[in-house]
Amino acid sequence: MSRHAERLDKLRHALRQEALDLLLVSEGGNVTYLTGFRGDSAYLLLDQGHAWLIADGRYTEQAAAEAPQCEVVRQTASLVKSSAELANASGGKTLGFEPNVLTVATHGDLTKELQGVEAVPKKGLVEKQRQVKDEEEIERIRAAVALADAAFRSVVGGVSIVGGVATRRVSRDGDIPPTGGLAAGVSEAQVANHLEYEMRRLGARKPSFESIVAARQRSSLPHAQATHAAIGAGDPVLIDWGAELDLYCSDCTRMAFLGAPDARWREIYEIVREAQALAIAAIRAGVAGRDVDAAARTHITQSGYGDAFKHGLGHGVGLRVHEGPTLSARSEDTLAEGMVVTVEPGIYIAGWGGVRIEDLVVVRSDGPEVLSSLPKALEAAIL
Repeated sequence: MSRHAERLDKLRHALRQEALDLLLVSEGGNVTYLTGFRGDSAYLLLDQGHAWLIADGRYTEQAAAEAPQCEVVRQTASLVKSSAELANASGGKTLGFEPNVLTVATHGDLTKELQGVEAVPKKGLVEKQRQVKDEEEIERIRAAVALADAAFRSVVGGVSIVGGVATRRVSRDGDIPPTGGLAAGVSEAQVANHLEYEMRRLGARKPSFESIVAARQRSSLPHAQATHAAIGAGDPVLIDWGAELDLYCSDCTRMAFLGAPDARWREIYEIVREAQALAIAAIRAGVAGRDVDAAARTHITQSGYGDAFKHGLGHGVGLRVHEGPTLSARSEDTLAEGMVVTVEPGIYIAGWGGVRIEDLVVVRSDGPEVLSSLPKALEAAIL
């Protein structure tokens, strides 16, 4: 049985537990996860005996090749109408749908087309299944991480790793960094664009998200957009980036200092680095997500910066850069073997700047497996 057929069977078991006859899957990542189909504009309709992959004429040939375990149906007037026609003919009475995906208008169209079939909102059935990655998925994420790490080294240029030891150099092999390489006088946007170019050059389909490059005081913005402002000599720079490779994403954050940081930057950097180390050490199967968050948050709070840690500690990564589970004070998730999560504590002070350090970590029964290879020692971050 193929991995996609196994996933469909597992989902059918969940449908039985939820007393659903059918499930309409409309979120693109969920459709890909369950079928292998990589296009868009497609729905999956599932019951206990059939899996219909509904797509328009642009994608039916591709769908047949990529999802042989499904019956490919060419849509008629719309995906909703075709899905309803199949549901009406199936004999089922209850149809689960993804309420976090379908718009109010689309839901209205669906209910109008259904005849004798009740539409029941069921959030997160597929997403819950996606949280635990198999080893093939983990290998794809590992490859995306390695590619993103290589792109970072190319653009930042100040970090070399020889025999596992991090060293720094003023320039790369004595050459001036290329346009967009991290250096005084280059803009945040140039660095972000060059980083995304390097990821594509190395084989990424695209960045996992819009790369964040924020210098000086702008690093206090957790999701800062890169600007055309020039990075200055001595500036601290926060860089958050990721690559999508073979459908799977990576996500990483590092600080870079264009000159020796002062005492306050050193202090806060070390607090964040220590908080991350404590949180990573707490990760293993069976641990609550809120407890991992607490390991980092307690350290930052006891160091006097609790109010400056403005977001949850982390999130799952896979086909999307933001998935379950969550690591936060409000998380209700329990970690399980094979989950892949970010660990990204940060301290952000308006008008001064911010520090964040982030790695991807695989949850194992005997402890964490960190996928990112870039060093985190402060001296390795000084260019």
